[in-house]
Amino acid sequence: MINLKKTLMALLIFLSIGNISSAEEIVFAISPMASPVSTLSHYSDFIKYLSEKTGIKILLKQRRKYSEINALLKTGEAQFALTCTGAFLNGKYEFGLELLSIPVIKGRTTYHSYIIVRKESKIKDFTQLQGKVFAFTDPLSLSGRLYPLYLLDTSGLKPEEFFKKTFYTSSHEKSIESVAYGFADGAAVDSLIFEDMKRSGNPAIEGVKIIKISSPYGIPPVVVSPHAPESIKQLILKTLIGMADDPEGRAVLKRLQIDKFILPNPAIYFAAVQLMKAVMQETFHEIQKNL
Repeated sequence: MINLKKTLMALLIFLSIGNISSAEEIVFAISPMASPVSTLSHYSDFIKYLSEKTGIKILLKQRRKYSEINALLKTGEAQFALTCTGAFLNGKYEFGLELLSIPVIKGRTTYHSYIIVRKESKIKDFTQLQGKVFAFTDPLSLSGRLYPLYLLDTSGLKPEEFFKKTFYTSSHEKSIESVAYGFADGAAVDSLIFEDMKRSGNPAIEGVKIIKISSPYGIPPVVVSPHAPESIKQLILKTLIGMADDPEGRAVLKRLQIDKFILPNPAIYFAAVQLMKAVMQETFHEIQKNL
């Protein structure tokens, strides 16, 4: 009887693996935190690694807006994504988007919003941006839009009243370039993208300076659609967690400037939830209890 049970269990495991391997393809979306060209360059090896280790054909998809990435996850057209913190929390509230894994970068699971201006500018404080042109990254970006809205909200101000003009750039990289090359007087950008551009010697960094740094917020995570099969979800999670212990995986992580991926810890997003509740109270009043 014991041998029969073992045989049946082994058969079930084999069939489960067979079903996973025979999956035609899955989609891993990358949010537009950097430019499309930079994103493709950074993450093509990452997607290739996941495909080889899982035996599943994985397609990388990019979109211009965070909301478009969320739309793919909501319908199940994309099963996984590396997305911004604001988009994750929005998706969590709207359709049950789930945390899958959290990247650790330079030993941290948090990041900041940087308020930047041109290097030669006499602006030294956020309040001095009144009447100026300001670049937002994306409507759902915590570091690229919601943080400066929070700064205005705490002073009882609205962006359309405070700034002369605002516009969206669709990526933090483009926001930095917009300030460096004079298209905007200021911008709010992701500290991770800023530091990566600085490390790589991007000339736009030399044209800007940081005038304000936000409190730490939970780092942009890997998320999973509620439509993703549990077997594939667990396989991708296992592969992500194991990258730091695999020489090939470590090489891919090094190119991405990521130390490792770890199991999800919703607690690191509480500060971001509080910020979003302050800026968008009616929309996000239930996020905290649902995390």
